[in-house]
Amino acid sequence: MIETKFKQTELGPLPEDWDVTPISKCLSFGNGRDYKHLDSGIYPVYGTGGLITHINDFLYEGESVCIGRKGSIDKPQFHSGRFWTVDTLYYTHSFNDVIPKYVYYCFLCINWRSLNEASGVPSLSQRIIGGQYIRVASSVYEQRKIAEALSDIDALIREFDTLLEKKRFIMQAAMQDLLTARRRLPGFDEPWKEMAFKDLGYTYNGLSGKTSLDFGHGDSKFIMFVNVIYKDTISPNYFEHVNVSKGEKQNKVQKNDLIFNTSSETPDEVGMCSCVTEEYDDLYLNSFCFGFRFYKPNINPRFLTFLLRSKIGRDLMMELAQGSTRYNLPKRKFLSSKIRLPKDIHEQNEIALVLSDMNDEIEEIEVKRDKYIAVRQGMMQQLLTGKIRLI
Repeated sequence: MIETKFKQTELGPLPEDWDVTPISKCLSFGNGRDYKHLDSGIYPVYGTGGLITHINDFLYEGESVCIGRKGSIDKPQFHSGRFWTVDTLYYTHSFNDVIPKYVYYCFLCINWRSLNEASGVPSLSQRIIGGQYIRVASSVYEQRKIAEALSDIDALIREFDTLLEKKRFIMQAAMQDLLTARRRLPGFDEPWKEMAFKDLGYTYNGLSGKTSLDFGHGDSKFIMFVNVIYKDTISPNYFEHVNVSKGEKQNKVQKNDLIFNTSSETPDEVGMCSCVTEEYDDLYLNSFCFGFRFYKPNINPRFLTFLLRSKIGRDLMMELAQGSTRYNLPKRKFLSSKIRLPKDIHEQNEIALVLSDMNDEIEEIEVKRDKYIAVRQGMMQQLLTGKIRLI
């Protein structure tokens, strides 16, 4: 076994033959583009949330590390072959003395969320990304060995991802049946009714009159934009601190409220819905979202959340979306729009229960997968600092 001598660097102790290098010296950035003028095809299109669709052209060919410009800025992706990225996702190319897969694992070690440049929709510029330093193993051979070891654990993670994909497909099929009354649960046969949102409740705005100086501290918290995009329930994992003065007029979030994002750079992500299932003290909304509060407890919020995140709800929101480069959800049109739902809240409750059970099973698998992700994180801490050498 070769003895490793360490030196002190701005990123901590590193092997003497390793370097600390700014990302901008290791690679170049490419900007994603709109793809809607293209026909369907075989080439994948990626956004900050992953795969979106397939089209008949590609933006880049080769191995690349991709990272969000806006939205989910803390989820680096590795792609190879021919692919396209939307304009909210950077891709990288022209790597200098580093292999892309190694850089990908270095990206996973960076706290990108802490580098957010916006108070609303999380954002990262090429300048900020390029200015971050990574630990670079001295030889491409060692970089490749590190990448291969980490790729093995990634293979296990992908197995869970494949299982999750199957479970989500089954749930989507169940939603399509249960949320359209195509299949009725035992004991329910009353016709569904069509109702406008304005007859069910009212909307309220997110934080207003705030500057960047108000965020990151204070006793109050606000729901981040990405929570609404990617989670069907509001989670404290996506809360951030905000300073709200005593007596300041702001709208507090309450249990059973529905939260919607008002805008996005793609119509696919406009009007995503998330449900507040717990009571929280001094919780507010970011300014890019609005809340919806029911007049009466005769609607199951969880049922409506499932409905609005299903194909039915997503088609409705995309129909309501307005814009060309940035899409917005007008609250007036939203309130006037109509949906079909069971008259009997007991049927709503039963449907929500069935779908919640399926959703819980999916979340259990996600927890198991996340344990392997934690193992990978530990391996990265050892391998990407040179504490364990694979030479």
